[in-house]
Parts: sequence; C-alpha cells; structure tokens
Amino acid sequence: MSRTSDRVVVVSGGSAGIGRATVEKLVTGGARVVTCARDGDRLAEAVGTLPGVTTVTADMADAADRVRLVEAALAEHGRLDAVVLNAGLGWAGLVEDMPDDVVPGMVALNLTGAVELTRLALPHLLTAARERGRGDVVAVSSVAAWSQVPPLTVYSATKAGLAGFVKGLRREVTARGVRVHTVNPFFVRTEWLARGHGHAPTSDADARGRLSRGIAPERVADRIADCLGSPWSRTVTVPRWAGAARLGEVTPVNRLLDLGLSRQTGRIRRAARQSVEARVD
Repeated sequence: MSRTSDRVVVVSGGSAGIGRATVEKLVTGGARVVTCARDGDRLAEAVGTLPGVTTVTADMADAADRVRLVEAALAEHGRLDAVVLNAGLGWAGLVEDMPDDVVPGMVALNLTGAVELTRLALPHLLTAARERGRGDVVAVSSVAAWSQVPPLTVYSATKAGLAGFVKGLRREVTARGVRVHTVNPFFVRTEWLARGHGHAPTSDADARGRLSRGIAPERVADRIADCLGSPWSRTVTVPRWAGAARLGEVTPVNRLLDLGLSRQTGRIRRAARQSVEARVD
C-alpha cells in the first residue's frame, strides 16, 4: 500500500509546476487531494478531472481564501491529514529596482500565507496524529533559504523566514505526532519567473517558452511524497548536491560572497532583466 493511500492532503498552488506535479503524484498513490489556485479555470483544466481531487479557487495571500480552503477539505472529507505549502512567488532583480507592490505581495504569499495556512490546519493535523498516527506539514522552500544572493534577495528572505518557522514548529509538535518537513529545490522548470513578474500563463500552451530553466517539477514532487511517508521530520534538497548551498552561511564563504557579488551588481541586473524578458515578451 502506498504511504499516501487514503490520506487527505491540501496542496496550495496546484495549477502548474511543482504543485500540479505533486497533486498528480499523490493521487497516483491513492491520496485524496484538495488543491487551490488563483486561476480556477486553469486549475480545473490541469487537475480537476483526476480521481480524488477537489479544486478550490483561492489565493493563499488572502485570509478568507485560506479559511475557505481548509473548510473545503473538511466539508469534502471530514478530516485533514497533511498540508503541502507550495504556493509562492519570486522576483528577479536588485532590491532598488523592485516595484512598490512586489515586496508586500511576496511576503504575504511566501511567508504569511504559509504560516497562516499551517495555523488553520494544525488543530486538524494534531487530531490526525492522535487518531491515525500522524499528521504532516511539507513546506516547499528553496536552497535560496540558505544562501541569499542577488537577484533573488527578497525571495531568499521569505524562504529563510519560512525555514525559521519550520524549525520552531517542529519543536512545538514533533512529540505530538506531527512531522514538519522542508523540500528545498535548486532551479526548477516552472512558470515561477513569468508569474512573479506579472505574466502568469493562462494555459499550458501559453506557458511554452515561459518556463524557467531547471530540473523537472516531478523530481520535487517525488521528494514531497517521500516526506509524507517518512517516520521523522526531514529537510531535503533536490537534487541532493544542492545542499552545498548551506556553505553560503559559513565563514569565510559568506564573506567572499559579500565582497564578490556586491562588485557584480551591474552584471547581475542585466542578466536578470534578460532572463525575465525572455519569458514575458
């Protein structure tokens, strides 16, 4: 029997990329999945016909929508066993070039939204642990949480905040049967860059040519599913060698990054702009 068989799992951001691959992976293993996205039509087209999937049009940066998502899972299945915190946004460029609304939006979705969705789900996950032996929180983070480098400075900060939340939460709930995991990918082939710059694709056809370079999202989904079956809380990287990013916090590597990267801001700005323009034009 699959490790996710018959479990009720909420997955945020399920219309594309890592979220969509995760929904597909979990339902293949027999899970019942409740997933959300801001574009309800795209979500329904992507995963709405899969067996055991319930779709909800919702924005995880919105408090009322977070409540609706959890309530939808309870109304549909009467319980909640796990939450995958996947919805997120990024923005590539220097901090001084960021538009006024980008920083609040990233913090609201990447950090506040993840923490608040967890808070709403936690009473039900603790019930799952008491009655069925376990509950799980899986946060999709990034290697950027460990090595904060331009042009992803603010995105990195939100993921570092998420990592801190996960560590603290583990110390609250581990002895009560809830596992808390982070999955930290390197670059992934998704719509992440186009979405973060206001050009969210409306269909799979529209997404062609807009995908960032990187590993397949299915590789990340596999590790998320592994976490949901792990006997302990885990922090994993995809691919595994990307864990070397932790060295960015170690002296003297961090000092070298401070000095070296700050001398290359002109090149970093140009490279970021070129990468964005290639995916939004």
